[in-house]
Amino acid sequence: MDRVKSRKRPDGTARKPRPRNPAATREALMTAAARIFNREGYFATDTNAIARAAGYAPASFYKHFADKAAILLAVYEDYVRREWAGLEAAMAGETVLQKRLRRALGFIIGFHGEWAAFRTTLRAVARIEPAVAEALKASRARQLGYLAAATGLSAQRHRATLLMILGIVERLAETVQDAEATSPPIRREVLLEEAERALLALVERQ
Repeated sequence: MDRVKSRKRPDGTARKPRPRNPAATREALMTAAARIFNREGYFATDTNAIARAAGYAPASFYKHFADKAAILLAVYEDYVRREWAGLEAAMAGETVLQKRLRRALGFIIGFHGEWAAFRTTLRAVARIEPAVAEALKASRARQLGYLAAATGLSAQRHRATLLMILGIVERLAETVQDAEATSPPIRREVLLEEAERALLALVERQ
């Protein structure tokens, strides 16, 4: 069965069985995996724990994913989709490049901060799982294309600049967390202003 067996409630009545819905089951498994990977890491859990966290029997996992690496890739694809949808929404309606950059930076810092542990575990897995490493490469290529559209730079002619911008933005998200932990802490607004100036200079130099 693609669901846990019906169990008794404290009052002795049976819980209503989950309806069969493969899409909902897959989504629930991915949601549980994302939460676990981002909290405990990839290596500290297994597929049984993911299935149970989603509310399903362990055997249900393999009806939807081949193994733990497969669900990690699915979670990552969803992560990338949400990241760039969020960026587009953050910059929507703004035509001034400087303001677009500021909005983008603000979103990325919050989003990457929320997913910091997941990003760390993803890089660790990529070192030993070729499929994950290839997925990261493919995603990086798409990210450069998105960034080219956002900045107006050519994805072919300015590839090095786009990669530099992407690296700065990603590292900035980590730096904000480090800066806020210093004594005295460095305000996020200060870091944003510095990053904004650096990124604007890179774009306008081309």
